[in-house]
Amino acid sequence: MKKLVYLYIVLMACISCDDYLDIKPVGQVIPSSVEDYRSFLTSAYSITNLGNVLTTYRSDELQLDTDSPGIEQYADIYIWNDDNPSPLTRSFPYSSFYSIIFYCNHIIENRNEITGDSGAIDELVGEAYALRAMQYFNLVNLYAKPYDTATAGQNPAVPIVTKYETDVEYPVSSLQEVYDLILDDLNRAEDLINVDKQEVGLNYRFSTEAVKAFQARVYLYQNEWQKAIDHANAALNIHSELQDLNADASRMPSEYNSVESILALETVASFDTANNTSISDDLTGIYDQSADLRFDLYFRPISGGRFRSKKNADTKYKVSYRTSELYLIKAEAFVRLGQTEAATSSLLELAKHRYTPEGFATYQQHIETLNEEELLSAILEERRREFAMEGHRWFDLRRTTQPKITKTYDGQRYTLEKNDERYSIPIPNDAIINNPNL
Repeated sequence: MKKLVYLYIVLMACISCDDYLDIKPVGQVIPSSVEDYRSFLTSAYSITNLGNVLTTYRSDELQLDTDSPGIEQYADIYIWNDDNPSPLTRSFPYSSFYSIIFYCNHIIENRNEITGDSGAIDELVGEAYALRAMQYFNLVNLYAKPYDTATAGQNPAVPIVTKYETDVEYPVSSLQEVYDLILDDLNRAEDLINVDKQEVGLNYRFSTEAVKAFQARVYLYQNEWQKAIDHANAALNIHSELQDLNADASRMPSEYNSVESILALETVASFDTANNTSISDDLTGIYDQSADLRFDLYFRPISGGRFRSKKNADTKYKVSYRTSELYLIKAEAFVRLGQTEAATSSLLELAKHRYTPEGFATYQQHIETLNEEELLSAILEERRREFAMEGHRWFDLRRTTQPKITKTYDGQRYTLEKNDERYSIPIPNDAIINNPNL
């Protein structure tokens, strides 16, 4: 990395973490070459947050016992106690998203100043646009209301920051404005990125396929069903392989070196989720344990007939997008358009890679008898099975029916009501102190 120490970079990133959107650049060493800026973007890619891990506690995938080690960090998240949580409670990420946005903004703003190969510069800037879009997508799906076309223009979301300016207030933008920025950033990324698919080991970086997969997810969340299908197909045209668990169960389909991997970036599990929690009976109960090959691959038995997740803090479990999601996006979008035959076909294409031959025959027979409403429920349940402990569940609950959930903890019952306001995470108090506009 030449002789650059990046004091400038590190100090700016630290300031962004502490003061959120009150960023003051310091130092004098500034990157100039495309290689320098690649190191800069790698620093952004490497920032870890536990958003997906914490939403797993908040959803219905886990069981907590009062004697679990480290329970004080997660109990209030588990029971949706946002008003007066323990001071030891883990915080949902907020500042780390804006830290990554800061890195991306710096690259985008300085595009014309970067020296080196033009193709490498385009690729770098395209990745910065896509990475910025990812942060805003995660922010609004944690802190804002779920997207609804009728209300998105009025519902407050989070501040949009696309360049650094001193002495400027950052007001809260509407949910529609943030989604518009996300899609605009992804369109720009699509125009600039020139790598169709990243090789294993570099697949933490965005590629053309990853951008298209991301677009498909965004349109799914916006209920733009045909656009979700079109972008899922565009990604599948680049890479459509699914891991057949009948032939190869040596690794999970979500691992970074799986044939399904599209983008292996986000942390979805931790030491605590793997070792200090158990899987909820509700989740284990939706698997046919004799026919579904994912069950033994995903979970390990412990005493009392309970199970724990095999997904842990190992970097090999990092995942953002994989091909199986594209098949399930298509299945859901097709059924919501009333195209049940196409929805069934997409669902079964995935299922035949996940069930034993005998189990698949039974599954197929069942699926083909379902009406439209029942098929949608089956697709959403398949999403739950496929993406267990990967950070999807909370977002899926939010964007679909926001159902009533009841948990028992320390002898007491806690309820998240249907359409509860707590389906959105409160913005942290220290962020509000630093930016009263929030």
